[in-house]
Amino acid sequence: MSELLSPLDVVNQSFRKGFRGYEPGEVDEFLDQVAESLQGYIQKAKDLERSVQVAEDQLKEYRGLKESLQEALILAQRSAEERVRSATAQADAILAEAQAKSERLLQEAEGQVAEMRREMGRLRQVRSQYVAEFKALLLKFDSLLGHQAPAPIPEEDEPREISRDRAPQAVAALTVPEEEP
Repeated sequence: MSELLSPLDVVNQSFRKGFRGYEPGEVDEFLDQVAESLQGYIQKAKDLERSVQVAEDQLKEYRGLKESLQEALILAQRSAEERVRSATAQADAILAEAQAKSERLLQEAEGQVAEMRREMGRLRQVRSQYVAEFKALLLKFDSLLGHQAPAPIPEEDEPREISRDRAPQAVAALTVPEEEP
């Protein structure tokens, strides 16, 4: 295809005049109309080229924004995944620490219970031993009192008298019953 004509090319175009040619006024008028139309088409083409360029620039900008948003989305997703992993690891660590602490506290409590039971058993044994010794001592005193005559006691310091017949009852009253474990 040859080079495109401009409206000026159409207006300045001259034709040779021939013997029975076209009416020069009509040809000039038609050429003016063609030049105006051509000028309009050229202007529309320039406007369309500008619109296309603007659309291409916007498209390029939108593609850049799209890439930026995709990268930001990927980074946000990775960050969220990392936070979830970190929170899960932290929760697992807290849970493990709490379980270890509860087991340690439970073992300490069980140790204290065992120590208290041992001490309670020892105290029962000591009490039983004291009760037995006290009974033996009372029986010994009773037996000593049974073989000797009572000595006179001054009246101001005189305690209540317990008759010989009531001595075993007094010893039994002092006996403390043993508790069930």
